[in-house]
Amino acid sequence: MDRFNLFPFPNDSTEYSDLLLVQTLHRWAETEVFSKRLELREDYEKLLMPAMQKLFVDVELQKMIWPEDCGGIGLNKREVARTLAMALEQIGRADCGIGYISAVTLTLCSSFVFDYNFKEELCRRSAPLFCRADHITIGSLVLPSFKEGDPSEKAPVFRGKPLPARARRDGDKLVISGEKMRPLNSGCDALLFGVLCALEDSDEPALILVPGDSPGLIRGEPIIKTGLTASKNTDITLADVSVPAGNLIFHGEDCLRRMLSWFYLNISAVTVGSLFTVFEIIKEWGDTRVIKGKGNLFKENPLTASVMAEIGHEIMLSRLLLYQLVAMFSRPEDFNHREGDDLYVPALSIVSHITQNAEKTINQTMELMGSAGYATEWNLERYWRDLKTIQVHLGSWELNKMALSRYFYESQSL
Repeated sequence: MDRFNLFPFPNDSTEYSDLLLVQTLHRWAETEVFSKRLELREDYEKLLMPAMQKLFVDVELQKMIWPEDCGGIGLNKREVARTLAMALEQIGRADCGIGYISAVTLTLCSSFVFDYNFKEELCRRSAPLFCRADHITIGSLVLPSFKEGDPSEKAPVFRGKPLPARARRDGDKLVISGEKMRPLNSGCDALLFGVLCALEDSDEPALILVPGDSPGLIRGEPIIKTGLTASKNTDITLADVSVPAGNLIFHGEDCLRRMLSWFYLNISAVTVGSLFTVFEIIKEWGDTRVIKGKGNLFKENPLTASVMAEIGHEIMLSRLLLYQLVAMFSRPEDFNHREGDDLYVPALSIVSHITQNAEKTINQTMELMGSAGYATEWNLERYWRDLKTIQVHLGSWELNKMALSRYFYESQSL
């Protein structure tokens, strides 16, 4: 059965072009990733890089949201939320790491390319990296850390989290400084960084675009990670890096929350896509394994069937939640909220719910499969590692709940 019918979603606004894109990405996943996975595992140079080159350049994912007059495909309005979700589902299904890089890059670019905060000059200067290049262009974000700051450093703090960098104005330039900052992804090879800074003489955060080849940008040694192999990360240091004043993407908490809302939407889609593969793994297991002494298929046993039903149940609900969030982005007038803080709260709630449900779903699948669940040849353990790494990047759930409490209960001291 077609998984688009198996796990339904509202298709009243689905365009024919969206379905064609899904078919293209499905073929990409089958030919560039799945067919080579057993032999190449997580080989960065032989599997992941060629697959990303095909996706970003040949399939033109990196051109998707850029305006047509800049060489892009022109999907830079809020209605693209559905297209992005459908695309990222397929990419996440193939590889969470590639999906994660795609999600962060699209989030960074959307913050100054989308119509709600279109920066024409910055867009025209940055577009050639994505629209005219024959190589992969990766973007990354450097956001507030989720660890306690060192009081002796007097680091600027936003909502109790130390901001990673400081910025000051110097004529028509912005000068940025920050030490050993951990980007969300791809510190080793990102060509653009969106760095959240404490701007001088301001209490609100500012996002500044920093090219990866800027003098004074120092990359550290690659770090060892347990998940998201496609993202080669490292700490970066900005030693008085100077960029044009026009590289200021936005300034203020409302704009930050809007960008994070898109990030949460994109991550939700990648996570749901990864669950498609989890379902395929457990379905094949249930179809082919025979319970010893019973003589019946694994899926026909009432006990295992009950747990398998819970897995399908959680995947279905997660997908429905994802497309409810898509509708909030695409058609906010249909909901009793305004854009901004009211969009941030449902996005944070839904991404947290989907990733937590995904962890539960993969745990149940691993339990059903026994030792095969954590064996590398079945790939299930890789999705578990990738998901846990994504959850770390989303930040502490306990801290995120404080943001929800401020919204629901108007808490003032959190």
